[in-house]
Amino acid sequence: MIDHCGLQVQTRKMLIEDAVSCTIDVAFTSEEVRNVFQVKHYDLIILDHTTEACQQCAEYVLELDPLQPILVVSDAAKCIILRCEDCVNHHHARRLSNPTSIQNIIRMIKGFNDYPCNHYDAASNNRTV
Repeated sequence: MIDHCGLQVQTRKMLIEDAVSCTIDVAFTSEEVRNVFQVKHYDLIILDHTTEACQQCAEYVLELDPLQPILVVSDAAKCIILRCEDCVNHHHARRLSNPTSIQNIIRMIKGFNDYPCNHYDAASNNRTV
């Protein structure tokens, strides 16, 4: 999980670990992300889009593995990948609008592969990169 430091992320981590029976590592900076990815592979990345280094972290992770599953929790207007068509065809990202409940995050984690991206916007494909 790439998120802000604080009690909320620790609570979210604990609730998800209990509900999904998994272990979650938390990184707060792009340097921490680089360090953990040198020694581990992750089944799913949960990325808070409002973190300072969000875009750097996402680009680094996708450079290592373009199909790395990423759940982006975001209230941002844009996604971590500029063009929806590129994301759908070459990546494995899903978005949840923030604020969202912990139950919604857990549902997406458990059924990640069963859900298409519901933020697909065909108009974004007309933008130049």
